[in-house]
Amino acid sequence: MATSLPFFKIGLDPGILDTTKFVGWQDSVYKLAILLHNSFGNEETDTLLYFNRIANAMRKGDRHVYLTRKLLSQKQLQEAKTWPILRLGRFKGGLVVEKLHNKRHYPFQDLASITLGRMANDTVGIRGLEYSFNTHLRGRDGYILAQKVAGKSYIPLDQYGQEHSEDGYDVVTTLDVDIQDMVEKALKRGVDKNQAKFGTAILLETRTGKIKALANYPDNYNYAVAMRMEPGSTIKLASAIAALEDTLLDVCDTVDTGDGTIKYDDWEIRDGYGYGKIPFEKVFAKSSNVGMSKVIFEGFGERPSRYLWYLEQFGLTEPVNRQLVGEPEPDIIRPGDKMWNITTLPSMSYGYSMQVTPLQLATFYNAVANEGTLMRPWLVKEVRDDSRILKQYGPEVINEEICSEATLWKIRDMMEQVVEYGTARNINNTPFRIAGKTGTSRKTRGGQYVKEYRASFAGYFPAENPRYTCYVLVDEPQGEYYGASVAAPIFKEIAQQVYKFDWKMAKEPKKKHTRPIGQPNAKGVFATHAKKVYRELGITTSEVGDSVEFVRARTNGHQVNLTAMKISEDRIPNVRGLNGRDALLMLEKLGVQVSLKGYGTVRRQSLLPGYRIGKNTQITLYLG
Repeated sequence: MATSLPFFKIGLDPGILDTTKFVGWQDSVYKLAILLHNSFGNEETDTLLYFNRIANAMRKGDRHVYLTRKLLSQKQLQEAKTWPILRLGRFKGGLVVEKLHNKRHYPFQDLASITLGRMANDTVGIRGLEYSFNTHLRGRDGYILAQKVAGKSYIPLDQYGQEHSEDGYDVVTTLDVDIQDMVEKALKRGVDKNQAKFGTAILLETRTGKIKALANYPDNYNYAVAMRMEPGSTIKLASAIAALEDTLLDVCDTVDTGDGTIKYDDWEIRDGYGYGKIPFEKVFAKSSNVGMSKVIFEGFGERPSRYLWYLEQFGLTEPVNRQLVGEPEPDIIRPGDKMWNITTLPSMSYGYSMQVTPLQLATFYNAVANEGTLMRPWLVKEVRDDSRILKQYGPEVINEEICSEATLWKIRDMMEQVVEYGTARNINNTPFRIAGKTGTSRKTRGGQYVKEYRASFAGYFPAENPRYTCYVLVDEPQGEYYGASVAAPIFKEIAQQVYKFDWKMAKEPKKKHTRPIGQPNAKGVFATHAKKVYRELGITTSEVGDSVEFVRARTNGHQVNLTAMKISEDRIPNVRGLNGRDALLMLEKLGVQVSLKGYGTVRRQSLLPGYRIGKNTQITLYLG
């Protein structure tokens, strides 16, 4: 995406040419003048100008004359060395070649330019990867002894030797050129449409944390990495996980949001509507500030450090990348700080009184998509010296498990509900499912909140098997300013284009390989059935007690590990991944009335895991 190309100046040492022995030198000089004019001339020059420049220098006995003021590329230099007189070389034809500093060339023009960085004089990196990896990229300057001659020119003294320069190393990034182009264009269209100040978008590969695209528009500052901001309602994902994980309530428990207002001391929090008494899952889907602040304040008001501990588990209290220089520390107010007061915790619960970067927030959302594993985002794969790998980077885990599996399944369902019937229902018309959360936050000037906004949307796709996590932020949109109406459509456009691009790649015929066929990898199964099937297939499994009815099966490529599923007698279990028969058997044992729709394994259940089982509880399982 960026490379250095050498450029040269060519001159002539007329003293080398012995015109007494050089028969027809005028004709050769004239032919050279024609080629110089055709290659480097303009409307103000002619062949005679170049001829006189060389002839006059020869007549005066000058030791050096530049043949053109223009710089030559490597290709142009090689062509010039075939021209009359110059083809004779340094010692017979007087050709003098000066290699100047390399010049940065960008084959994809401005694509990801602020991420790649900027150069000073094409030699020193001052931003982005150019700065962060400058010691690898720069290489080493060379030198050559030269004699100063008339006209403030220099003639290289090759006979006294020289020290050659050394090229810098190659830095290989994780960016996908096609995806980067899609993300940049979608972001530009969204920012222009909303007449916004700027926008930023990040696309991560879910399983590895690779940064596949990092876009800023206008591309004059890396907002994604270097800008701290109050995240607004996108932080409600952290608050919801903390509440569920700390068993403050469950998804189906009711929260009284009243008329949509609540006061903490003299500070009032408002919702757009008064929702009254609604289940916690709807507090999240409808993005109720009142409901979320009430849950967090009542649950953590006496122990705010516990809430901050959860933010630490989610990777929201420290920088997350180790490759791009310039990422600031999150600004988190803590108990005991001068700024901490009774309003701080409820304010933090829905995205104020704290500042994080877009990359830090995207990394947290990626952990939810990645089955709870928090991956460090990375932009550089390798440092190479031509084909030799000097340093290699790969996926790095920050936190193996940000929350329990039960909480994870609940929160992922809640994120899907945001798109199904919540604040982002306007993007619920794609051929694949999206899970995410909208965000809208007011900006501050001089310590006071003003009526200027940031709209954002964070999520992942496809929701059932996430491959990519994406975060989009638009600053100061004009007219509509909500995350749902400004940022979510940009997210949707990015997701659709990337999904189509990935689908085309998946359609390509797979290469044949010699690896053995993988073992079955069921997410959940009736223990008796599992043991029988694996035994018939001759597959080794781990041992589980005879009293265990249901197990989860995971394969490591060598054997199947069976672990007992934890099932509460008064709560709906997570049956996604089980085949319809096993899920039916499990739920009916708990006294739940089950309806099945479709065939195959359970893809979705109408009651979320953790829902309290009561008399005549009914559930619908959607199979596929």
